[in-house]
Amino acid sequence: MKHNIVLILVLGLCICACGSKNYAGDSKKFPEKITAGVLYFDIYSNSKELEPYRAGLTDMFIGKLKELMPELNVVERSKLDNVMGEFQLSETGAIDSETAQKIGRMLGAQTLYYGSVTSSFGKEMCINGRLVRVETGEVLSAGQNVCSFSDKDVFDSVDKIAKKLAATIKADYKTLIADVYYSKGRTAEESGDKDGAIRFYQQSLQFSSDHKLSQKALVRLKL
Repeated sequence: MKHNIVLILVLGLCICACGSKNYAGDSKKFPEKITAGVLYFDIYSNSKELEPYRAGLTDMFIGKLKELMPELNVVERSKLDNVMGEFQLSETGAIDSETAQKIGRMLGAQTLYYGSVTSSFGKEMCINGRLVRVETGEVLSAGQNVCSFSDKDVFDSVDKIAKKLAATIKADYKTLIADVYYSKGRTAEESGDKDGAIRFYQQSLQFSSDHKLSQKALVRLKL
């Protein structure tokens, strides 16, 4: 019996040790930071109650992501306004996936969260959103959350969604860090710095050995 108890304790310590190798510790090893952007939400409803949430949700998600992942660069809304101005888009302009990707690149973001809000019989609101990998347009996470118009329910929904977004970013952290270097490489290449571009693409592969964008770029530049 005593032997069994000792064995259980040892196994428990092993499990704790594995769990202690968490994301927060690992993230400190990365010399670069991932940047995330949150766009304005499209409102698909005539309900005036939803209008404040067009920009309000953006602010809430920005704040919540900063809280959940302080090591993440989250684009401030003032910078978002400037970039959207260059695209001649206002808070009320619908954004398609191609435009969102272009905005993400101008923001220097590796991930972008955006979506829409609809209402149901004027009593509930549905937040539809997707987290997109900017470099590829790949949807990393998508879903919807229904809540009432009460402040508490909206805050709870934002909290729930933001935690899912943070978990997704953490799961894809190395790939997104590789995207940071790929973006630097692309910028160097566009400015005519071939050697610098090659170095950045090689650095990208150090974090994600199967990073296809960097692999293709290196093949192209070394030919």
